[in-house]
Amino acid sequence: MPRLVHPRTAVLLLISTFLAAPSSHAAPAEHYVAGHYVAASPRPELRPAGDAARLARQVAAAHPGAFVVRGRGESMHPLYPSGTLLVVQPRPYESLERGMTVMFRNTANRSITHVLVARTPDGWRTAGLNNRRADYLRVDATNIAGVVVAAFRETDARRLALR
Repeated sequence: MPRLVHPRTAVLLLISTFLAAPSSHAAPAEHYVAGHYVAASPRPELRPAGDAARLARQVAAAHPGAFVVRGRGESMHPLYPSGTLLVVQPRPYESLERGMTVMFRNTANRSITHVLVARTPDGWRTAGLNNRRADYLRVDATNIAGVVVAAFRETDARRLALR
């Protein structure tokens, strides 16, 4: 014979089951780096020096308009340490999404590569993963150079084999 449960107990069981269930809206932890959502940014592949450059050029050749740049600076550390080879492909401004890493030009016409944080009425807010504050300059259709579609980190193959 089924055991009768008090209505209040049934409601508490239902609530506790709901709270214990994993949320389908929560992004996995690997989608965040230094507190920033980076799910649409490619993780760098670790390759020997010659292979990394060759692969970066091959990927760029396979993506129309893409080009290879070597990142400099620590603003995107730990995702893209200084020296990471980035394959950047031009994309329409309308196709940008939160979590993408983009290259854009600042007012001094210098290239900056940071992650898209939030869309605002005057453009996208960006941030370096290793910076304390978001960038003051917004990314818009006039200063966007492209989106990082692949990344390669060079390593000394001998040191990698010894690990």
